[in-house]
Amino acid sequence: MLALLPPHLWGRAKAAASYAGLIPEREESGKSVERSRLSRKGPPLLRRKLYMGALVAVRHDPEMRAFYHRLLSRGKRKKQALLAVAHKLLGRMMGRLREYYATQPHQGVA
Repeated sequence: MLALLPPHLWGRAKAAASYAGLIPEREESGKSVERSRLSRKGPPLLRRKLYMGALVAVRHDPEMRAFYHRLLSRGKRKKQALLAVAHKLLGRMMGRLREYYATQPHQGVA
């Protein structure tokens, strides 16, 4: 995942989700407001990897499975729920990176 994200986004969950195109975007033109959809502004390979990770997480991670089924019970479509799981996975990864960087001793720049 780190190879697909620029280093300045490591540990920043919202910025990473925005870069990956996993945030909702509204389409508006004049008075017409269309439904929101994923922005898809980032690299497709990154979204593909996160989507596949979400499929595996829903199958093998009880917490993610519960989250996925909770979204389905609220009326979300399966693909929407899977992409929400992918977003949550990316947030978890960025949180772990942030924790890792917090525990590393700061090295002074010479």
